Amino acid sequence: MNNELKVSFYLKREGNTERTEPNPDAIFPIIGKIIIGNSIAQFGSKLKIEERLWSVKSGRAIGKSRVAVELNRGCLKIL
Repeated sequence: MNNELKVSFYLKREGNTERTEPNPDAIFPIIGKIIIGNSIAQFGSKLKIEERLWSVKSGRAIGKSRVAVELNRGCLKIL
């Protein structure tokens, strides 16, 4: 029985999935995902960020700007 707990965050990119014209200034909501064993739950974090400030690999905001630091703190509060 696998009861491993994983929590991750990602951007919810709505609309055009082809991404022919990337817009780095677009603002997207951040969605949280909790995985326990084989069960998955997703939730809205009520946080939004520009795509250019988001790291897909780490699931966090990039940089030390006020916006990035506040957003990363908000994600940690959720945990």
